[in-house]
Amino acid sequence: MPGTQTCIQNSRWTVVNLKNAFQPEGPWEFVLTNNSRSYLNLKRTYLVYTFDITDPDGNTIAMPAITDNSMMYAPINNIAHSIVRNFTLHINSQLAYHNSSNYAYKAYFESLLMYGQEIKDSTLTAAGFYFDKEIGTRDGEGFRKRCGTGRAQVAANISIDLMNQERVLLNGCNVKLTAYPNKSEFLIEAYNFGNQKFKFNVRDVYALVNEFDLTDGLSNELEKEVLNHKMIQYPMISAQVRSFYIDPNRYDSPANTLFTSKMPRRIFLGLVSSEAYNGSFGTSPFDFKPFGLTDVHIDYCGQTLPGRPMDLDFENNKFIEAYVQLQETLGHTRNNFSCNSIDVGMFRNKGFTIFGFELSPVAMNNSIFELVRQTNVSVRLNFKTKTPNGGLYCIVYAEFDQILNLDPLRNPIIDSIV
Repeated sequence: MPGTQTCIQNSRWTVVNLKNAFQPEGPWEFVLTNNSRSYLNLKRTYLVYTFDITDPDGNTIAMPAITDNSMMYAPINNIAHSIVRNFTLHINSQLAYHNSSNYAYKAYFESLLMYGQEIKDSTLTAAGFYFDKEIGTRDGEGFRKRCGTGRAQVAANISIDLMNQERVLLNGCNVKLTAYPNKSEFLIEAYNFGNQKFKFNVRDVYALVNEFDLTDGLSNELEKEVLNHKMIQYPMISAQVRSFYIDPNRYDSPANTLFTSKMPRRIFLGLVSSEAYNGSFGTSPFDFKPFGLTDVHIDYCGQTLPGRPMDLDFENNKFIEAYVQLQETLGHTRNNFSCNSIDVGMFRNKGFTIFGFELSPVAMNNSIFELVRQTNVSVRLNFKTKTPNGGLYCIVYAEFDQILNLDPLRNPIIDSIV
């Protein structure tokens, strides 16, 4: 006979509406734990948005029949995540999580690089993720799927540290989540739009949470263990995103120190134009191009990765080492069960030029932590040609080991990482 479940009294999905008055420009505040007896299943927490795209006066913009010169517009990829600029999470009025203003890039890196094509073509479409084989073109299949007028609804999990791990949150925690949205120029991608202006309108937003009620006996035993040990731990992989600006008309970018404490497990980085990064209707913020790169270096712990210059030349098809290193860092080589569907041609010049570096020998094994190695981590870039007018932004995604602790009074204590 199989085992019999006797610990959980019930499990339910609960709709959590805004705590503050709804403002389209945000912020949006949610108190996720309305019932102090319940245990919150953090990984199964979603935000659900209803939105449309209009002109600044709120009028619908007609989408003409598709021709070579017709106007086309759509929300950017992965829109349910991209709507948010950054999150803050408070547990019992104490700050437990705060990210930079690059949450859209964090979520996009995870969706693009770490999921296979089957998931991208099914589950991730609920978040508005439609895979393109070329970014920054009106002919992309994913872009055309995102085109359309009228209201749409999307939903996405909340990809922040505490909500990317398996353990449920103790009862008795007052969890407040606050989301700050991006501006319309960042969220809309358009072609042949002339003087037309657009506005991205969030019409409604609510949270969907999953909760457990445990039997009184088990709940009391858990509380007894917390009191005895004085702490409950949540080990997790913390993803941090940083960005830095590269001036125009340069052949190199001096070493930019991004992290100043722990050594990360692995790093991904890519370059976008300043116009796309800051938001422009005519660009995609996820159009990662090589921009004439010849070398990328990561300096950490007195070491340089890679150990010799890459000597890249994308125009002459000399970049395969960087492509292989990206897929090796993701663990997508020599297996038949996982693939992010980024091929060599897409990596070369189709908007998928993202570099990956393993700094830890256990970078892909989330069940093992590294010994703490204190260091500064910096990035250096060299270019074959001058950087373009307007400059570039380098987006850096790094993963760290982290532990969040809760004491018996439910006060969060976080191991600082940056």
